[in-house]
Amino acid sequence: MDNRITIKFEVDITDVINQIIQALSTVEKDKEEQKPLSLLDAYTIDEAAKVLGVSRSYMYELAKHKDFPSLKVHGKKIIIPKKGLEEWMQKKFEEEKGSSKVVAMGGRR
Repeated sequence: MDNRITIKFEVDITDVINQIIQALSTVEKDKEEQKPLSLLDAYTIDEAAKVLGVSRSYMYELAKHKDFPSLKVHGKKIIIPKKGLEEWMQKKFEEEKGSSKVVAMGGRR
């Protein structure tokens, strides 16, 4: 008596390939998240001020706030992680969007 069981699968190869590609992209994203933060991934005060379109002195004021993503290097130099600034800007945008504040827009009439 033969105790073997045979199971037959019918699989679309494109589905299998898509699943493999998705798995590989997930692995790549995980690798990117594990990269250490370097100074190339951060702005100086002057660079961040240009990104936000604010003055250098206002940028220093922002850097003093607890919820603003800034780091002091060697107790003196301030840097702002690019990812942190992006997340902070997104958070502020969502807060403004949900509030009843009116934002003035510049430009010609």
